[in-house]
Amino acid sequence: MAANQSSPGVVIQERDLTTITSLSTANVGVLAAPFELGPVEEVVDVSTEKGLVELFGEPNEYNYEYWFTASQYLAYGGTLKAIRISSTALKNGVNAGTAPLIKNLDEYESTFEDAANNWEFAARTAGSKGNSIGVFVTDAGADQIAALPAPGSGNEHEFVADEALSATSGASGKVFKYSIVLTVDTLVGSFTPGATTTINIGGSNETVNVLAWDSTTKKLEIGLPSGGVTGILADTQAITQGTNSAAIASSGIERRLYIGLDKDSVSFAASDSVQDTNSTAVVVTSVRGEYAEREYLPGFKWVNVAPRPGTSGYAAAAGGYRDELHILVVDIDGKITGNAGSVLERFIGLSKGTDAKTSVGEVNYYPTVIKQRSSYIYWGSHEATGFAATGTASDGNFGQTVAGRQFNLLRSAGGTTDYPVGATTLGSKNNSTWYYRLADGADYTVAGSSYSVGNTDVSSAYDLVSDPESQTIDFILTGPSGADDAAAIAKVTALVNIVEERRDCMLFVSPRRANVVGVANKTTATSNIVDFFDQLPSSSYVAFDSGYKYMYDKYNDVYRYIPLNGDTAGVTAATEANRDAWFSPAGFNRGNFRNVIKLPFNPRKSERDTLYKSSINPVVTFMGDGTVLFGDKTLLSKPSAFDRINVRRLFIIMEKAISRFARAQLFEFNDAFTRAQFVGAVEPFLRNVQGRDGITDFKVVCDESNNTGDVVDRNEFVGDIYVKPNRSINFIQLNFVAVRSGVDFSEIVGG
Repeated sequence: MAANQSSPGVVIQERDLTTITSLSTANVGVLAAPFELGPVEEVVDVSTEKGLVELFGEPNEYNYEYWFTASQYLAYGGTLKAIRISSTALKNGVNAGTAPLIKNLDEYESTFEDAANNWEFAARTAGSKGNSIGVFVTDAGADQIAALPAPGSGNEHEFVADEALSATSGASGKVFKYSIVLTVDTLVGSFTPGATTTINIGGSNETVNVLAWDSTTKKLEIGLPSGGVTGILADTQAITQGTNSAAIASSGIERRLYIGLDKDSVSFAASDSVQDTNSTAVVVTSVRGEYAEREYLPGFKWVNVAPRPGTSGYAAAAGGYRDELHILVVDIDGKITGNAGSVLERFIGLSKGTDAKTSVGEVNYYPTVIKQRSSYIYWGSHEATGFAATGTASDGNFGQTVAGRQFNLLRSAGGTTDYPVGATTLGSKNNSTWYYRLADGADYTVAGSSYSVGNTDVSSAYDLVSDPESQTIDFILTGPSGADDAAAIAKVTALVNIVEERRDCMLFVSPRRANVVGVANKTTATSNIVDFFDQLPSSSYVAFDSGYKYMYDKYNDVYRYIPLNGDTAGVTAATEANRDAWFSPAGFNRGNFRNVIKLPFNPRKSERDTLYKSSINPVVTFMGDGTVLFGDKTLLSKPSAFDRINVRRLFIIMEKAISRFARAQLFEFNDAFTRAQFVGAVEPFLRNVQGRDGITDFKVVCDESNNTGDVVDRNEFVGDIYVKPNRSINFIQLNFVAVRSGVDFSEIVGG
């Protein structure tokens, strides 16, 4: 009688058979490689070739075998966990000090973020391409430029940085800097910013500092030394710097007093009188805003990037002042984008205050924003050289809370602003734009024609995916095996250990390049491959192919030899996506390789026989039929059902799915109900596999026969699953029999 039924009716009961895991896997491959860009020793998911370029850069002369192994695998529709291999040679470019290796964001946070770094900015990615990065930072800076007349008599004006300024109009502030811009003619050679030059003033040679030189406009910006100079600058006076020389052009002298206004001060105006350091009164000729003329590169103005930085709303509400700054990240040499001077990133209106937030509540403290949002740089330390906002030395430093704080302003020291074209922009030296050019970033060491990466570093990279509980993978790609037999055997052996320990993925291996590329004799190539194979450990989780392919590299407009293990893993992934994992990836239906111009070693039947006897899967180009994987063996040395890729993949799928369901039995009672529940879930799953041609028959035993009292007392649970896997056809025999006329076929054919 149905439960709880005393009269006719319908009782509804549910039986959940959906809890078993799906048959399919994610088709995730993994490759560790010496990529040109990207985080080091960090697992990064990539799904397209475009994504590979964006995250790890394009292939180059030293890593293309690895790079195209990855891209060719992706061409078949799989996804890839890419890992950039570490090396002691790798370094991140920095603007000062010794270049470190900052592997990834985790290492930055643990080692560098709070350290006393001797650099302000570092490239986000290790390698020489980071040396193309320039970081430009500007803040409110000078408020005004006051044009001053020539002295009436005596010597040139002398204004010292940070000297107080005031006028009867009520304007007050400090000298941000004082410079003189000279337009020259009769030019011989050029001038070097950051050095000194000599000017003949009234018959006396005076040494001055070269702040900027614009060869296009022939404008030379100079700064007078402490103590000033003797005499007054005048038209036609000679200027020399080594063998370089010029003369001041007619009406070619502009005296600029850069002023930083005090908080709440009115602006200085024309006719205001200011005093220089010698207490000489100077009447201002005209005044203009400084920011409209401020440049980050010659000819590129900040005003076209964003409005002048000032005081953020957050800081203003807390009584803070001038906390904002702008940051530009620029590809100076064009090594990253291909276009010199391209702006890579803009960070506008960031704050010097640690607690600053935007109007929508996001953190706006500039080191934090750089860490969270930049793809190109890390922040290292605050700039120490500045224009003091107040008379208190401790007040106004970067990295303080904004409450009641008047933040110091950026002011570059002489000789620090080394602009990329050999000429500092006018007005920028000793002013409010800092330029940080990154340098000393280093790539992998080159050995022969490839990046040199040690097996220890390779193993460290692959170890990141060695734990099946934290990383789901299906295929491990070897890329190039190694520079020599010893290195190759060590690398492959380490990877075999990973798949044997995980037991849920397969490793794909190609022979060494030297085994097949440039080997004209097919017999020699065959022997090379077999000899290499014979040194590898036996494993049903490994598949070995016969070599390399020749393909086009569109990024460098050349043709390359590329190892085939990316393709072999690719057709295996495509087979699972289009059919099921237990179908063989070999043959004309599913084993077609892409982007093959030719094979350096195209084995004939006799060579294929030799290779296959050694469990090596030949890759063959058949005239009119393309290039195909022509074998589906694993690296298992003994005869077994597991010596075929499709059977190994079948068991991987079944074991993954059933083990996931079996976890639900943990900590339950080992009784008839739990055992029946397990069998009731596994059997429909196996029937599904059977219906999809994975197995021909199965049996699940989980009862008192294998869960005896002793097993129960040991807190164990046993399920025995017997399956008959389907086998792929490897050998076809066709018998053609000629018979005489008049002979009935029944006479010669049984039955």
